[in-house]
Amino acid sequence: MEVKKVVVLALHEELESAYPPLNIAVGAASSGADVILAFSRKGVSILDKKYVPVPSNGLEYLSKALKDFGVPSINELLEIAVETGVKLFVVDLDIHDQIDFLYPAEQVPIKWVLNEAVSADLFVHF
Repeated sequence: MEVKKVVVLALHEELESAYPPLNIAVGAASSGADVILAFSRKGVSILDKKYVPVPSNGLEYLSKALKDFGVPSINELLEIAVETGVKLFVVDLDIHDQIDFLYPAEQVPIKWVLNEAVSADLFVHF
């Protein structure tokens, strides 16, 4: 059976925007896919050790709802992603910007991510 390739691009840092790319990456990796998870300039803060996920205006209830349902935190999902072999990348960012990375991520240009996406079985961005 051929290994599937999944490319996920995280574009935003808000709580409701952080979960979808992480959930897809973890799910795909758990099913045996080769997964690339790339973070844009706005999404890269998800990798910061000091990241505090804040929902967008009007979605303040979301934090409590996720906690009430026992949903893993963003940091827990990142840990699961790394443990399941998801490869982390940062797009077009000076890696030395004020980010204290929770997990190592390789810096790549957006063109690299798009080239990977072309050969992927699934490409999604949030």
